[in-house]
Amino acid sequence: MNMRRMEELCYRGEQAEKLLAEGHTREALNALKGIVEDLETHGDYDSFIAAKVTLAMLRCHVKLGHFKEAYDIWNSNLEDSLYGLGIYSLENAQTTLKDMIAYDMLCAFLHTLGDTDKKTAAAAVNQYMSRVCEQAYEDGDRATMKAALNNWKQHLRQIFGVSIPHRIAEPLIMHERAFGEPVRTEPLTFPAGSGWQRPNDFLEISRIADLRNQRRLQPAEKTKKRAV
Repeated sequence: MNMRRMEELCYRGEQAEKLLAEGHTREALNALKGIVEDLETHGDYDSFIAAKVTLAMLRCHVKLGHFKEAYDIWNSNLEDSLYGLGIYSLENAQTTLKDMIAYDMLCAFLHTLGDTDKKTAAAAVNQYMSRVCEQAYEDGDRATMKAALNNWKQHLRQIFGVSIPHRIAEPLIMHERAFGEPVRTEPLTFPAGSGWQRPNDFLEISRIADLRNQRRLQPAEKTKKRAV
């Protein structure tokens, strides 16, 4: 992908993010779909762009309550679609730390809606939200930590109801103590990632570098990474 095309796609992505931030979620979703169609038509897959558009699509679908669509994207295989490349890229540090925090918070939420057993779902939620809180604490980012603690409480209640086992709640309690004050629950929030400017120190994983030069990703039998 040449620099001119990269800049054009990043500009379109920024415009879609602006629509999402302003509450025009359906318009943002349509703009992102346009980017996906463009990428699929040209076949110039890039791991950074794939990660950004996949993350934004997840945010749109969750905000609109399109949970099945979000699950389908989240469970995409690397060889199966552009979204599979996007998920692989998000899970392998192919974009910014801020994007990874936003993705972790979405993953925690999606785990509460699956058909796995309660302990398995809670363990996944605790893993993702602990990671977010640890990073936010290290960065002194109280807004992100407060949002994470708020979501975390509601995720465990979604899984267990009002009777959350103490052992399960221990990581949440520990991080709320580190925050320094009780966090009252409010509507779930999912932070935006970073802008669509590709980092100067960006380094692609070799497997992705190979894939992005293919005209089309070859279809493969799809297997679920997570129960839904």
